[in-house]
Amino acid sequence: MVCFLFSFFDCLNVRSTTEHTRKRNEFLAPYTNAEDSRFEWLQNTFIAYLDAWYKATQERQGSFNGDARARMFISQQTYRGLKITVNSIVEVIQFLLSEGMEYVLSERFCQDLLEEYFGRQRERGRFSDNPTLQAFGYNDLTLAVQRNIAPVVKGNVAGRHKGECSKWYVVSEEPLPRRKKSKKN
Repeated sequence: MVCFLFSFFDCLNVRSTTEHTRKRNEFLAPYTNAEDSRFEWLQNTFIAYLDAWYKATQERQGSFNGDARARMFISQQTYRGLKITVNSIVEVIQFLLSEGMEYVLSERFCQDLLEEYFGRQRERGRFSDNPTLQAFGYNDLTLAVQRNIAPVVKGNVAGRHKGECSKWYVVSEEPLPRRKKSKKN
């Protein structure tokens, strides 16, 4: 199972045109052909593995109730989400390649930046689960004006930033040098 998941994540995290050669992992190669073998692996091997796992939990011998059988497998939402993700990523990449793209880097479909933005929105909203349009707009302006660009540390994407704010610009409080006054003749 672990090997399948690593390969699945590699297929969805292609971020460079050369990383696959450095790491000697063909799953990290950029998508350049609409008939890429990874599409077949994702749809016919990875999804088939999940289907077989689900079927095995349903047909397992023993007196298991529905809740016990459900704990033997990933959640139904995750199962359906993985199937949707696989079919969507395959179709999108094949479409882009058929429309003339030279290559596709699948990491570009990542939603981490969007999650970080809404994480900062939630952080600004404190205990308000349902902010009004005005509160959301106020928080958005506050984030922009204050240049609140520190990464979210409690979200599910905080691990993306290694070190202390490595991806983010550092805001300096140092004053700019003053302009010299020009002498008027």
